[in-house]
Amino acid sequence: MRSLRISVVTYGVIVTAYLALIGWWVYFFSTQGRRIVERLDSAGVSLTAAQLEAFQMEANETARMFLFEGGFIGLLMLGSMVFVLRALHRERMTNRLQRNFLAAVTHELRSPIASARLYLESLLLGRTPEAKREGYLRNAHHDLRRLGDMVEDLLEARKISESGLEVTPRNLDLTELVERIVTRCRELNADVGATITLQTSETVGAYVDPEAVEKIVNNLVSNGVKYGGDEPIVDVSLSVHGRQVVLTVRDHGPGLQGADPARVLRAFERGGEERVRTQTGVGLGLFIVSECARAHGGQVEIEDGIAGGGTRVTVTLPIESIPPRAAR
Repeated sequence: MRSLRISVVTYGVIVTAYLALIGWWVYFFSTQGRRIVERLDSAGVSLTAAQLEAFQMEANETARMFLFEGGFIGLLMLGSMVFVLRALHRERMTNRLQRNFLAAVTHELRSPIASARLYLESLLLGRTPEAKREGYLRNAHHDLRRLGDMVEDLLEARKISESGLEVTPRNLDLTELVERIVTRCRELNADVGATITLQTSETVGAYVDPEAVEKIVNNLVSNGVKYGGDEPIVDVSLSVHGRQVVLTVRDHGPGLQGADPARVLRAFERGGEERVRTQTGVGLGLFIVSECARAHGGQVEIEDGIAGGGTRVTVTLPIESIPPRAAR
């Protein structure tokens, strides 16, 4: 990275020196006619008015040539510098995401594998009391499910990056679908003491992909549980505003703690370095939510620092229409 900064500074110095040289050339040739006339006068040579005008016109023409041609080259150099800076910025962002990805995935792979292996080895060696065997099996199953969910998220993110997210919408009762998903989320998170509420005002019919909706709800509720504190409370609501369905998921945790809401919608971005170290996940949940919403022609909005604490994520989907092509 230091070598990149040196290269950028060097390139900037070259461009600046070139522009200064162009300025000097323009000044030199624009005053060349006057200097020639002064030298002729000092040598005792007098020129007619026509000759003086011809000298000045030639000097001005040469100055204009250097100004336009040199200025055009200078603009090209400035433009190329902008592209170089943008490319370096993208490379820096990619490197940072790769570091986040490797750090998170390394921890997320190691932790559940080591935990599940410990439980299963204890069972195989016969050192587990009868009363604890079911709990050990349940914990091992939880670790393997967590590992499987992470692998599925990684495969989904790769598919989205390569070919976009394809959705297969159909008319369905969205209220019934969300209720079923939330009920399953309650069962999966019962062991952490999570309270997951659901508020719906009416039966909502929509033209959506049920698998995409399930990914949206599962990821938002999972984030709410992970970042909701010791006894997380996650509030889910579903309503209709005009021709749009509005799904809102709110937690009551510490919030994003200064992280940019727009950035956490990107792949492998998370709400702060401390959370990368202390919470499970690789930073793909909100990215998948955003892509699922976009594939339906919808959008995602994140509100942080709301009254009462926590973060609110609002997903808006059109009831009837989606773009004719998959999201890219």
